[in-house]
Amino acid sequence: MQPGDQAPWEDVLGAMRDLELERAVLVGNSFGGAVAMRAALVAPVAVSALVLVSAPAPGVEPSSQLEAAWESEEAALERGDIDAAVEAVLDAWVPDRLRDRVAPMQRRALELQTAAGEMGEAADPLEEIEPLGRLEVPALLAWGEHDMSDFEESAHALARVLPEARLAMIPGAGHLAPLETPEAFQQLLLDFLNQ
Repeated sequence: MQPGDQAPWEDVLGAMRDLELERAVLVGNSFGGAVAMRAALVAPVAVSALVLVSAPAPGVEPSSQLEAAWESEEAALERGDIDAAVEAVLDAWVPDRLRDRVAPMQRRALELQTAAGEMGEAADPLEEIEPLGRLEVPALLAWGEHDMSDFEESAHALARVLPEARLAMIPGAGHLAPLETPEAFQQLLLDFLNQ
């Protein structure tokens, strides 16, 4: 089975098994945070902590700004226009100084997504936010100062259910804090891990 043949959270757990990692801290930005939450729910014994940066929380209604970003990307993909889809993603999420760095990664992700086609989606273990309350691991919930308000709202929603949550706003960052402000993100991560 190739990566992408199963749910993304199963890919994460499969990679951990391949690397013979019994437990790990899962760190995810944006959709990666959504994947990390689901991996933790599916295999809680495999997760020692969560670091979720600008991760969407189940049940938080998207703002019109977020809806517009998703719609722009989706419309381009429906037309089969990968170039326009990449531009839509870059326009919504990536500061100018990082566009050249992120564009090839985004193009590759969209090409893989398009090539995979309609494979049928795995059942989502996180349809609602409440099951996260069963996770008894430390969780750092962060968002960028200049990100869409949806992600601060999501962090606060997640903090209400995760029993060991800590909130943090990352100054000067937007949606991709680990790339935009790597030193600040690294310090925040190390402080959290060294608690």
